[in-house]
Order: sequence, then structure tokens, then C-alpha cells
Amino acid sequence: MLNLRKLKQDFSPAILKEGKDLFDKKQVKSAKILHLDATSIRISAQVVGQYENTYESEIEVDRMESETIDSNCDCPYHYDCQHLAAVLFYLESCLDEILVNYSKETDLEEVTEDESFCDEEKEKLLEAVKKAESKEAERKDEEYQRELLKEYVGASSLLAKSPFFLPEQKREIEKAELAVIFHFPKKSQDVEIQLALRLPSRSKPLHIPNIRQFLEAVRYQEPLYVGGKSHLFSLESFDESEQGIARLVMDHAKLPEKVANERAQKMATLDVKIFGMILAKAEEIASDLLKQKGWAFQEDELPTLPCLFEENLESPIRFSKSNAQINVSLEYIHPPTTKILLNPTLLIDQQKIMLEDARFFECAKPGIIYNHVYYRFPQHITRQHLRSLHPMREMTVPEPLFGTFVENALPEMARFSEIDMSDVIDHFTTLPFVGSIEAICDLTFLNGELDATLSFQYDKHIVPASSKKLKFSDIDSFVTEEGIVARNLVEEQKIIDDLFQDFIFDNDQQIFTAKTEKKIIEFMTDIIPRNQHRVKFNCPQNLLDQFIYDQTKFTLSLTNTDRLDVYEMNLDVKGSLKGVTVDRLWDCIISRRAYLELDMGQKKGAKSKDGGNKIPKILVLDLEEMGAVVQLFDELAIEKLENKKLERPIWSLANIDEKSFEGLPVTFKMSPRLKEIREQMLGEKVLKFSPIPKTVKAELRHYQEEGVHWLERLRLMYLNGILADDMGLGKTLQAIVALTQHKGTAKNPALVVCPTSLLYNWQEECHKFNGKLKTLIIDGMPNQRKKLIKGVKDYDVIITSYSLLQKDIEAYDKVTFSYMILDEAQHIKNRGTRNAKSVKMIKAEHRMILSGTPIENSLDELWSLFDFLMPGFLGHYDRFVEKYVRLSGDEQTKNLQYLRKKVAPFIMRRMKADVLDDLPPVSENVYHCQLTKVQKELYKSYAESARDELVKLVERDGFDKVQIHVLATLTRLKQICCHPAIFAKEKAEMGDSAKYDMLVELLQTLIEGGHKTVIFSQYTKMLQIMRNDFEQRGIRFNYLDGSSKNRLEIVKEFNEDPNIPVFLVSLKAGGTGLNLVGADTVIHYDMWWNPAVENQATDRVHRIGQKESVSVYKLITNGTIEEKIVEMQNRKRGIVKKIVSCDDEAITKLTWEDVLELLQT
Repeated sequence: MLNLRKLKQDFSPAILKEGKDLFDKKQVKSAKILHLDATSIRISAQVVGQYENTYESEIEVDRMESETIDSNCDCPYHYDCQHLAAVLFYLESCLDEILVNYSKETDLEEVTEDESFCDEEKEKLLEAVKKAESKEAERKDEEYQRELLKEYVGASSLLAKSPFFLPEQKREIEKAELAVIFHFPKKSQDVEIQLALRLPSRSKPLHIPNIRQFLEAVRYQEPLYVGGKSHLFSLESFDESEQGIARLVMDHAKLPEKVANERAQKMATLDVKIFGMILAKAEEIASDLLKQKGWAFQEDELPTLPCLFEENLESPIRFSKSNAQINVSLEYIHPPTTKILLNPTLLIDQQKIMLEDARFFECAKPGIIYNHVYYRFPQHITRQHLRSLHPMREMTVPEPLFGTFVENALPEMARFSEIDMSDVIDHFTTLPFVGSIEAICDLTFLNGELDATLSFQYDKHIVPASSKKLKFSDIDSFVTEEGIVARNLVEEQKIIDDLFQDFIFDNDQQIFTAKTEKKIIEFMTDIIPRNQHRVKFNCPQNLLDQFIYDQTKFTLSLTNTDRLDVYEMNLDVKGSLKGVTVDRLWDCIISRRAYLELDMGQKKGAKSKDGGNKIPKILVLDLEEMGAVVQLFDELAIEKLENKKLERPIWSLANIDEKSFEGLPVTFKMSPRLKEIREQMLGEKVLKFSPIPKTVKAELRHYQEEGVHWLERLRLMYLNGILADDMGLGKTLQAIVALTQHKGTAKNPALVVCPTSLLYNWQEECHKFNGKLKTLIIDGMPNQRKKLIKGVKDYDVIITSYSLLQKDIEAYDKVTFSYMILDEAQHIKNRGTRNAKSVKMIKAEHRMILSGTPIENSLDELWSLFDFLMPGFLGHYDRFVEKYVRLSGDEQTKNLQYLRKKVAPFIMRRMKADVLDDLPPVSENVYHCQLTKVQKELYKSYAESARDELVKLVERDGFDKVQIHVLATLTRLKQICCHPAIFAKEKAEMGDSAKYDMLVELLQTLIEGGHKTVIFSQYTKMLQIMRNDFEQRGIRFNYLDGSSKNRLEIVKEFNEDPNIPVFLVSLKAGGTGLNLVGADTVIHYDMWWNPAVENQATDRVHRIGQKESVSVYKLITNGTIEEKIVEMQNRKRGIVKKIVSCDDEAITKLTWEDVLELLQT
């Protein structure tokens, strides 16, 4: 009808380009024909230009010549402008539509009656209109199908992914250790940080590749795909000591909007002031850990939370007790097309609220504010549900998806929302798909890249996973005469996610592509095996040729040598694993990566015949079998799988059991002599022991003789061990007898390392039990100590402290000791401390540990002890932690049983109740009292206000983040129970504390009865109150806390002087290392969280040498936190008992429910 190409010649190329841009952006609106006759046509349109200004543009064209007769635009240029050019581009595609609309609005018969129309022109115009109507009908039909497909694809995507339609999947929050790596750039005031995690499933740290994604995943508790796996983290994933730091990073990290490279994705910055806050937080956490372990402390009043307001101070936020709910109403539409509309709204107190009328807060615990009231959603409603509400309202469900929606999506949606459907589902019939879906994955390997396409087969119908490849016939096949068949979109999406994580998706070709060797190998060795039951993979042969399966065989031969302290181990390796390190295999096992890349002389980045990157040969491993082999080799200190002879210490035979090699690709051989030695080592063969030396001035009890024989067995077999007898059973005596036995053959002196407070106690014990032992205490100024160390060979026993040993470590470099004994070895339980590192640097022929509590808090403490005794016996530290500490449930129980069997020959543990028939009995008495009126009012007031304050803190920040506040609150309540003067920092007055009055009354009775009493308290201020009061009353007493000097003299005076009836002792300072058998009564004035600490304190009195029955008194105030602590002690215990047969030594951590119970009044 018009030659628009000719008309555009009137415009410059620049104007045409601008006009085309406006047309492409759909800025041409309301185009219509104003006038039409035989020779001309006039058309108008509105064009949206710069700054959203709308211009009226008109053009009149000579129909015969296709030339512009007249044009006008109300823009500043008026004619030949970009707006008129945009109209011409619009006419190129939509002239037929405009003509059809004109014919509907105008009587063409009347128009053509005009004299300007001849019959031929009239016929041409009517024919043009007829063709335009036909084209428009075809266009609308195509448009309908396109629109239907668009609706289908959009609804399919939402029905497959929206949490409203997904089956409930409960995932537990994973545990992780957080590391913040920082440095100070030279040209910036900010601090740059990177984050890394240590996961139970990995032996090496996992560096976060995208810090923005990680922080969002933690903040919203959403799955994060990192390190080849999907993880679920939250703040609760981290240890409480890390959570405060993690929160500061989440709240204040500055993340770049645009990143240029992978390194930039890993980085974030913190303002230097914020970083200072993190450092201060770290210091607080460190201090708190000390307080949790028992150091007395005094906290100031905790600040209260400010109220929350909306917009101004006159509008405080109120908090509703009822939850906000979601309502979805369904509407059935027919005709012209058949579809279902969804209209989500909010339900507040049974009132429907439009989504726009409430303010949403998308977070881990979402809520809304409406009319200045805050409403929480139920726990199962997440941030993702809220984000789906608006897309759901814009979604239409077309007829081919009715089956999917009704059979699959609707039941799931009903779990999250109320549904108003009236009679919607009565209009049609739906059918569930009863067969099994088979996914078909076609793979192509070319130019070093792996391409994949996916489709799903429902019986005879195959549906492409790609929305762009979807045809109308594909979706129409689900509409049958019997009903509309459901398609399982959720399962389809799950398969796509499982197969193609980290693949690149080409939107144009609709192909999933893996470009890296690592991803291709992971797909072939992990993804395909895990999904073969539900996906048919069509793999090309050129890819399959790259993978081989491991069939390595090992021969391990052990033979004795001329030396008694070592044996020879010969390893022979035949197969593909020859030359591979144990570390490399362990990485595969921990990360569950069932393959190794083999180095077959291929250079990095080598090209294949087709020009692409060549994948190296891949060795596929049997992880279960290889895990058992690697565990055995690790415990034998084999670092590389190669033909090699090694000398190994004789004690490592304890790690070898022939049965362990059964079913593994290992041929094991051991010489008869080594078998005999191993039997002797494990106590399976009786040895002839030396008699107790006559120089020992003590009569050993039967169990002490057994202990000495056990130490001799270890010594003769070049083994080392832990004497872990209960407090008071004479571990020091047994060690001195062992030293005396060894003195005759030893060429070098023995070294005893102990806490500073026990230096002179050890010297006194040596002189007491064997006066012929020449002892030397390394003490004094640095120069004095160096001089003493140079002369150690003139003595039998050298005694020094942990703190001095680390300072003098270089002076010991050329000294070798016959025996090295660690007393109170909990000082080296942390392998990274200077104490632990320094003792392990000392050269000694034999080593021994004395500790009544070999494990206090965690099993990794045991690793550090054995790393001193027999380095390598418990394998590599990281692998020990992976196997015994980080696991849980049945797998941990099984591993702990193995560990206990492994260490049992090297730990001797006896309890007093089992071996001391003649030890006087100990009786425990619990005295109760009511709080005074002053105490009760103070306690009730503080408990209630603290409870309200903590509830607000926990609701806002979570329980794990407010641990310091919780500890401080509970400590203050305990102080009120002891004496209000501690809490209020006032002068103590008689009658203020019911417990103290009860103590005074009890103590007067004990003194009158001739008893000597030790009073323990964790609060030095409470001891100071007693001290001042006893002085006024004329009661003689000795006093000991952390600042006391001459401890032995103080203790000796109390034990020997019958006129001193009372000893006041700080629980932390005097709970260990003291012998207080001069007393026959113990009073625990206040309660300690860890009952083992109280037990250790009691054992200062109830031990060998005690002739009298011992009475223990615990003073408890009724209806307070102290009563509840006793209850919790009785039901909460640690797991150490599973390794060494010891008392429960660590109370488990408090839960929020425990705290609420403790705060009840």
C-alpha cells in the first residue's frame, strides 16, 4: 500500500538510527489513520521521546507516489525528526493492524463513494483491507500461541521452583568454622578481607569464591553451592565465639557493585573503625572464654535495648502475638481462553489485606508492619515465599498446566496458605501422571568442552527441558479426552539442578556447557554415577576413553632389627597409585572426590586433536576401600605410596592389627619376633618386673605397685603413657618409684615439668619418698637458670615449670634426659600453645604424663598429649579431628570405640572408689536456706528484668550471639545468692545474706566439734567478706587465692597447726595441686557449673594420707538458680567417659531453654 523504504529516504542516517531506537524500545503509541482517500492517507501517532516527553506526530503521504505531502511533530524540530522516523518504522510492521482498526471504525463503503475513488481504486482499497484483515487474523493466531507458550513457560518455571509448590525438605544447618583473612592495603584507609570456612567434610579450608553470595546465603539461611556441594549455613553454623565477628562482617562489609575478576569476587572491605570493633569483639570473646572456665569477674550493668518506632517518636511499634497468614484465591477464566488466575493477599486477624498495604521485612525470620503493628509469619514461611507473592499474582496458569497445578502444586501450596477456590476445579478433570519420568541427557565432547541437552519423557511424550525448544504440540499433548495430565515440574527442576550446577547455560542455543577440566571430571565421576537411576546418559566414546579404574595392590612387610627401639617396614606398590602421596588420597576421601588426575607425561593445557584442551587420564577410586587403606597407612606414618624401606619406632606396632588388612588390597607380613614384641607391648604376655627399690621410703598399695609395673612395661618396650589415676591416689609417688627404678641404668637425669605452684612440692615429695634422689629446681633470673641448666648432669631429677621451660628452651638444646614427666598435663592440651610446642622440643628417652583429667573439654586435647608421648601415634591432627571430633551419631560412636581400644594400653586410670578400700568414707550434705527479704526482692527484681532483656536480645540477635550477656546475668544471680554486698558493691552487713548466716552457724558447730574445715568459693570478694568477718570474730584461719605466695608454707601450717580451724581457698587457685589432708571437712560455699571442678577441690582433702572421715557440705538457696544448677549437673554430662573411664568432666553447653528455666522466679 505504501513504499515506506522510499519514504525513509527523506531522513538522514542519524535521524533514522534514533527513530529505529525509539521503535525498538516500543515508544510509538496510539497510531491511527486520520484521513483516507483515493490519492492520500494521513496518519497520526504519539511518540515518547527524551525525558519521557510525549510528542504528537502526523504524516500525510501520496498513496500513488509514496511521497510525503506534509508532516508535522510538536517537538522542537517539527519535521524530519526522529519521532516521525519512528512512526515510519512502526508502519513497516503494523500498517495492516492500523488499516484493520480503521475499517472497523469507519464505513469503507461510504468512504469509497467519494468522487476521488474510481472503481479500480475502490476495488484495490477493499482488497488491501481484506488482505490486512487476513494477515492480522494470522498474526493474532500466532500471537495467541506465542502468548500461551509464554504463559506456559512462566507458570512452569514458578510451579517448579516456588517454595509454595515444593515438597517440604528439611535441611539441617551445617556447622562450620569461620576464618576472616585481612590485610591493610598501602593506598587505602579500608581493610580488605576474605573469608574461608573449615567444614567437617573437608580437611583443608574452603575459601569463599564469592563473598556477596556467601553473606546473603548466611543472612537468609538459603542453600549455597560452593566447593562442589550445596550447603546450608546460618549464624548458628559458627561457634559462639565467632558469631559476633560474623555479624559485624555481615552488617558492615562493603561489597563492590561491579567486579572485574574472580579475585574481586572474593574480596570485601571494612571501614577501619569497624575493623577496630571486630578486634574489640575478639578481645571480649577471649575474655569471656576465660570467665566461662572459672575466672571470677565483675560485670557492669548491661545496657537495655532502645524501643522501636516507625516514622516518629509518637508511633512506637507494637508486637502482635498472632501471626500474619497468606491467602490465595483462585479464579477460573473462560472464554476467550481457558486459564486460572491466582490472587495472593495477606490475612491479619481474619482480615484480608492487599500486598501493597503492608511493609514486608524479608529476612531469616520474615514479618510485616501494618498500622504500626509488627506481625511475624509462621516459621515455615520464608523470605523466598514472600518474594514469590508478586510473581504469583502476575502468573496465569494455562489449560495444559491445569493437571500440574491441581495434582502437584495445589496440595503443596495449601501447606503455606489458605486457599479460596470456590468451584474452580469443577470445570475440568485432571489426572496425576502415574508412570516414571525418565530424563534423557545427550552429551557432546568437542574442543575440550562438554555440552549437554536434556529432555523428559512421559510415556510416549518427550518434552524438552529448554523453554525455547518447547512447541505448542509438546504442551497440547498433556490435554487428553480423559483429562489434563500432570507434569512433574518440581522433579524436572531438581534433576536440572543436580546435573548442571556450575554449568554455563547458553540461552540462545539452550545448551548446558562445562568448560573446565575439573567440572567435566566431576560430572563424569560423581554426577553421572549418582543419577544413573533416573537419567539416561548418552556419552560419546571419545570422553569415555579418558577414564580408568584403580586396581593397585600393596605388600607391607615388617621385620625386626638389631635395635630394640625400632623395626623395619618395607612397602611395595604395584599399580596406578604408585608415587601418589597419602595426603592427596586423604583429600579425595574427605571431599568425597572419587578420582585422581594421573600425570602421564602430559603437559598442563595440552591440546587434543580437535584443538581443544585435553583432559588428563582420570583414575576412578573405590573411596570406601581406599579410605580404610589410607587410614592404616596414615597411622604407620607412610607419606607416599612407593617402594620404600623405612625405620619405624617400636611403639607404632600398637597401631597394627593383621585383621585390619582383611578384605583390602594389601598383603601383610610380620616377623615372628615382632609379633612376640607386640603381644608383650599390649600386655598379652606376662613380663618379669623389678622389685620396688629399697631406697623408696614408702609402703606402696597394691594398685600403686601395679602402676609402677605398668610404667616399667612401657619403659622396657620403649613406649610412653599417661598415668591418669583419680585425684589423691598417689600419681607422684608412682612416678618417683619409676624414676628410682630407672636411675640405676639411666645415663642422664630425669626432667619433671609442672605448674609453678608445684615446683617445691615436687622437690619435697622426692626427698620424702627417696632422700637419695638429687633434685634441682630450675628457677630464678634468666642468667641463674642458664647456669643451673649447664650443670643438670650432676643431678638425678630436674624440676622446672611450663612457663620457664618455654623461656629456656634454647638452653636445653644439647641436653638429653632419661625420663621426661609432665605433671598436670592439661597445660599442653592446646597443641598450638608455646607450652605444648616447647615440651615437644625436649629430647628424652622415655616420656610420661601425670593427669587426673586427661581430657577436660574436647577429644583433640588427647591428640596433643599423645603428640608429646609418641608423635604420629594418633596420625595427622586434621585427620584425627575429622574422624573423632567432627563426626556425630552412630559413626562417631563406632570411631570412639576404636579410639578407646587404640589408646587403652597407654592410659592407666583407677578411681578411688575402686582401689582404696581403706580410704575413709566421704559423705555429702546439702544444706538449704531461704533468701532473706532483701535478697529475695533483689533476686526477683533482677531476674525478671534480666529475663525480659535477654528475651529481646535473643529475638533480635539469636541466642548464640548473646552468650556473654547470658553468662553475666547468671553470674549476677549467683552473686545475689552468695551475698548482696558482692552484687551491689556495698559494705557487707550481718543479716543481709541467709547463706552466709547459715555458714557462720555451721562453722561455729564444726569448730566446737574440733573439726578443721576448708571453705571454697569462686568469688574472691566473698572470701574477703569472710576474711574480714572472721577477724572480727576472732576465728583463726589461713587464706589462699591466686595472688598468694609461699603456698606450701601456708598449706603446711594449716595441716600441722591444730589451732587453725579454717582455710579459705579460692576455688580456681587452690582447686588443684594442694594436699589438705589436715582438714576433715569441705564446704562449697557457691555452685560451680562444672561438677568436676568441685570434685577436684574435694579431692584436696579426701586423698591418700587422710585418716578421718570427710564431710562435704554444699550450701544452696531454695528457689534460685543454685537449685537448678544442681538439677542440671545431674542430667548434663560430657562424652569423655567414652574414651577414658573417668568421671564426667564437662557440663554441656546451656541451651536457651535452660537459661529461661534458670531465670524463673
